[in-house]
Amino acid sequence: MANPPPTPPRSEAAAILSGLLAGGRYGVKIRFPHALIMTLLFRRDLPAKKKCSTILKLAAEHGSNLAAFAALYKAILAALKSVSRRSRMHLEEGNFSVLHSFCRWIVLKLIDGAPASPALVPLPHQPPGMPERPRHALIAGAIGGAAVWGRYSSINYQINLYLAVRILVGGLTLARERGVPPFNWTGLTFNRSYRVTAAAVWGIVMLFFEECPHVLHPSLRKSMDEIYRWIPQAMIETADGGVGGSESAPRRKR
Repeated sequence: MANPPPTPPRSEAAAILSGLLAGGRYGVKIRFPHALIMTLLFRRDLPAKKKCSTILKLAAEHGSNLAAFAALYKAILAALKSVSRRSRMHLEEGNFSVLHSFCRWIVLKLIDGAPASPALVPLPHQPPGMPERPRHALIAGAIGGAAVWGRYSSINYQINLYLAVRILVGGLTLARERGVPPFNWTGLTFNRSYRVTAAAVWGIVMLFFEECPHVLHPSLRKSMDEIYRWIPQAMIETADGGVGGSESAPRRKR
């Protein structure tokens, strides 16, 4: 049985507050267990107090960033909705000078994509917190992304990369649904394309790791060193045939 659609908030202010609370709650819920496990596994050198502060700091950053973005996104949507409605209403009234009407028409074209005769197309009234036009979501998301996620940090970098890959996959899916060649070819099935993508991704990352590891992110390079450069102590032979030496195999000199 499908879940019923969520009840919309009563006002734009309620939508902004809901976004603030929901973003913070979800960010902490997602980041806290991840930060806990990663800190305990890979930051054993830190004292207990430093481990706790690191975990709390990462969870707080993720939660606060999501909260700020969600609230800012909803606030910009509300502003765009208000400007769009007011400009359209005044433009239809026609009680302004030619220059004033032209400026309002430009505003509508930029934020609303309205045609030359706005009275021909009724303005859809979306509930609070929802964009009235697709471009409103684009504008609000871009402004919020630059303001919140544009500051570099390990968490922001990770989330931006995650979203970049997700929208790339989503764009390819959309191109297939809309019949854009070659993505709509019948022979280009998910199983075939997935295998080819996996081969390309792993082939390229291993090439980078072996030939130019400096271009990889330090966390990825550290993980790959842990996997592909670590050797058990019992398997290391010294020059005289004994056992010993370093547990990490040296990189090939170039």
